[in-house]
Amino acid sequence: MKKTNIGKSIKPGKYIYDDEGHLIQAHGGSIFYAGGRFYWYGENKEGVNGRANGGNGTIWHNGVKMYSSIDLYNWKNEGIIALDDKNPESPFYPARIMDRPHIVYCEKTKKYVMWVKIAELLTEKKSFAGGYYAVCQSNKINGKYRLVRREKAGVPGDFDLVVYAGKCYIIYEKPHSEMICRTLSDDFTKFTDEQSSHLPYPYPPFVREAPAFFERNGRKFLLTSGTTGYYPNRSEIAEIKDFHGEWKELGNACRGDIKNNSFHAQFSSVFRHPKKKDLYICLGDRWLVDIPDNFDGAEAIFESWFNPNADFKYGADALNSISDENTSLAQYVWLPLKFDENGNPFIVWTNEWRIEDYEDE
Repeated sequence: MKKTNIGKSIKPGKYIYDDEGHLIQAHGGSIFYAGGRFYWYGENKEGVNGRANGGNGTIWHNGVKMYSSIDLYNWKNEGIIALDDKNPESPFYPARIMDRPHIVYCEKTKKYVMWVKIAELLTEKKSFAGGYYAVCQSNKINGKYRLVRREKAGVPGDFDLVVYAGKCYIIYEKPHSEMICRTLSDDFTKFTDEQSSHLPYPYPPFVREAPAFFERNGRKFLLTSGTTGYYPNRSEIAEIKDFHGEWKELGNACRGDIKNNSFHAQFSSVFRHPKKKDLYICLGDRWLVDIPDNFDGAEAIFESWFNPNADFKYGADALNSISDENTSLAQYVWLPLKFDENGNPFIVWTNEWRIEDYEDE
């Protein structure tokens, strides 16, 4: 897919193209600001051949890809920053399940540190069997990232990396259970023993995943989605009083979200613009673009599968005819956060918006 694109605004739910007219592949993505440029990176789903569930598809990803911009509208392809297409044992081998890269900068080592989620799949059972977080380093934000270690975490879940007050934390989902917060080592590459559990739920779709941290005026927040695979569901926001202390749930993150599906998106990160007042951008993916407009039943289907007391049951193939799950065609949903009179964040839909509409810091 190729198209000329000169951006002057952000249009949620549309495709975004680089400066050569190629469809951008940076899914489950985040933005890092360095040296006066914005760096957008994420999963390169180019070549994924339908039903990208590791069982029926033969390609899960084609590495971590990065783009750069000076205005958040027009993007230059910086290329692949992590890929190994020859070694089946590498975490970046295309057939392996690699998701949700996150990059932070370590002031102590002067290195950029990237963590990615690597899941192992029992193909014959179509269930996750374990995995780890692959930890990589680079001397440059847009350089090649070198694998330095594998950190085991049972079955690794969606996660976010947070640098706050000189420390680095990883917040990740313990699948089908709760959120875990762990303090990382001084070089941001290893777990420490300091950890805590939060937001417990008994089963999907209510268990939280896709955590996205942000902070405003001294208050810390976490945006999460429910657990329904690539199918969209309701997003929620929690306030983090202390990383290893109290977390308070604030409720539905999206206002006017009639179908309770986060405007047909799953958010992967929240980026605070460094030069605009109160501009926080929720980066989301519309993973499945072929879902019928009137479909809003993913939560009910997943609850029937996981709630042992459910009085309604859907068959194991209940979702097979609804979408082909070709994530290479996923669209991007970028929406700005808003804040009410009490400083509580929320998201509303807008068809088009501009960076210039926000005041300079």
